[in-house]
Amino acid sequence: MNWTVQTVLAEDADAYGKLVFAIFGVYLWELFQTSNFEWSLITGKRKFVWPMVIFLFLCRYCLLSSLIGLIISLSMSTQINCQALYTFNAWAGNMSILCASTSLMLRTVALWERKLKVLLPLGFLSLAHWALLWRGMFVIKARYDATSDSCEVLYTNHIFLNISFFMTMGFDFVILVFTLAALIPGKTQKGRLWKLLFTDGLVYFLITFVCNMIPAILNVLDLNGVS
Repeated sequence: MNWTVQTVLAEDADAYGKLVFAIFGVYLWELFQTSNFEWSLITGKRKFVWPMVIFLFLCRYCLLSSLIGLIISLSMSTQINCQALYTFNAWAGNMSILCASTSLMLRTVALWERKLKVLLPLGFLSLAHWALLWRGMFVIKARYDATSDSCEVLYTNHIFLNISFFMTMGFDFVILVFTLAALIPGKTQKGRLWKLLFTDGLVYFLITFVCNMIPAILNVLDLNGVS
């Protein structure tokens, strides 16, 4: 298949648009289903622990903002500042990834009772992850195309994006390993807690692994030559 043919690109764009709207609907439902967390903080039923709460809120609502930005870019009917929109989408999307990974890291550090042998390597990897993805927020260059009445991507560094994808997968895998190493010795004493944390960590890792693996493979293939 020739991925540079206009008919193929149009079909891909249509499928991508439908996927974004579907994910947006699913995520709205997820926010609604788990809104009791925010309500418990507002009513004081849950103790406010600033690192976890701040990162959790940023993760949840940055992802929502990113999806809204994507929908705007797909359904625009008038000229807009495409560079600003794409930069915002990249910022919101990367912030949701960073906050999710950081929240898991903080939980893992807490499981290890803040031991330096765990805190130092995870802290170093977290800083590297933040630096890499923060830079990635400003890689894409876009402009408004009057002919197609849509935003057009002029440049994106697919090699840098690949590094970001693999870094995220690697960092989340290291967090998962540290989490399992902390939980497995106490499995018999903490049966319910172990099952909860193991399931959450494993499910999160599998989801993020797949979500990063697919665009990473497509970036490596560089099928349509946008770079």
